[in-house]
Amino acid sequence: MIALGLVVSTIGCQEEKKPAAPIVDAGTDAQTGPVVGGKLGEALAAAAQAPPAQSAAPKDGPAGGPPESGIFEPAAADAAHAPTAAPKIELFGDGSEPKVPLSYAFAGGDERKTTLLLQVRAAQQGLPPLIVELVFKADKAKDDKKTDKAAEAAPAGKPVVVKLGAVKAIRGDVPAELKNLKDSVIRYRLQPSGIATDLAVEYPKDSTPGIELVTGSLVDAVLASTVPLPDKPVGVGAYWMVTDRARSSGVDVLRYRVAKVEKLDGKRATLSLEVRQYAANTTLGLPGLPKDVPVSLERYESRGKGELEVGDTRFMPERGQIALVMQSLLKSPNQPAGQQLVIQTETKAALGAAP
Repeated sequence: MIALGLVVSTIGCQEEKKPAAPIVDAGTDAQTGPVVGGKLGEALAAAAQAPPAQSAAPKDGPAGGPPESGIFEPAAADAAHAPTAAPKIELFGDGSEPKVPLSYAFAGGDERKTTLLLQVRAAQQGLPPLIVELVFKADKAKDDKKTDKAAEAAPAGKPVVVKLGAVKAIRGDVPAELKNLKDSVIRYRLQPSGIATDLAVEYPKDSTPGIELVTGSLVDAVLASTVPLPDKPVGVGAYWMVTDRARSSGVDVLRYRVAKVEKLDGKRATLSLEVRQYAANTTLGLPGLPKDVPVSLERYESRGKGELEVGDTRFMPERGQIALVMQSLLKSPNQPAGQQLVIQTETKAALGAAP
């Protein structure tokens, strides 16, 4: 089953000039402090136990590394990776023999079900743990039925539709705020390489901040775990980095995922995964924040770690786990002197086939 938890800390007060608290571990063993603190290639070095790749670092911080604040200037973010650009896969080593091609498999009418355990907290308000069934289906998108030039120019990839099945509370009833959650729909295109494009979320007619928060956490877990794969056969020790743009916990981010092949079993590989994210601007749009508290990002840290099994799998890894954490230091024109606002999210997922 998938087990997913998202925690948003209370917007709290700290003494002026006192640094924000370090990110909670959340199952990772990365150090606290700056997410990378230099060249992003250091993450590659840690993953591959090899010299860092020079191309791995966006050029907007000290020593050619990411910005110390974790927040890019918008122009620098666009220069590092444009918002509309396809994900970039850089293979830095193809590993030892034997080597096998890795891909996500499709078949006509494919459908897969998974179950997740979900818990969400926003500020001081919490929702009871929920059990949600997700149904993944390879489907035809509306534009696939057209024969005009617009359809011919449609991006490559198999349309995937994710619908929510039964939604149950572990204790008591599903809160009224989430009664329409099962009417949410997630759509995207998935290439055999694992590149996901054209993400679209359809919220219920009578949506709520709680529904948007829960659905956003689902998107984070599904797409962060679906790691794009290189187009060349790889063996144990192979490692690569995927650079793309995404939206995570209400922030537009540059996302870097470093994957390494730890084990091969036939056509399936067990990958270790390191994730680093940097804000592309200072805007924060997390659902559930008080409407009367305008805020912007002053400092941003986001990282993750996981282990996934991929190969001839369908839609997403068959098994694995991933933990993602984010902490932001906020500023507001309404902020009283001597206070700081901090918000934190944590997403954990354990993947597997539904019972």
